[in-house]
Amino acid sequence: MKRKILIATSIATTIMFSGCATLFGGGGQQSITINSSTPMEGKLTYADGKGIQKNFTTPTTIIVERRSKDLKITSKNNDFEPVTVEKRMNSWVWGDILATSPLSTTTDAVSGAMWEYDENINLTEK
Repeated sequence: MKRKILIATSIATTIMFSGCATLFGGGGQQSITINSSTPMEGKLTYADGKGIQKNFTTPTTIIVERRSKDLKITSKNNDFEPVTVEKRMNSWVWGDILATSPLSTTTDAVSGAMWEYDENINLTEK
């Protein structure tokens, strides 16, 4: 009997301290695929200019940290207009809200899992 209570308590504690978006919604990282009709060189940054700065040539897939900031894709050779990839709330956060678990929501917010970006970006030549 004590073993069952210990197992149930362990499971409940794990769920309580882990956010739904962290567990089921991809965690704090996300892959983004960037495509174009012809190979183009660009740079991926957060819209505020702080954090990641990854150079790429299309087509490519880049792993980014999820944050409460939009992403900005700019051209290295002025081949395409800058693209802003807006963050949006990860739908798994509703699990935290429905469970009325402020601790889980905080976990998702701190880990970045609360946010997500479009998974496929298509660049258009100028």
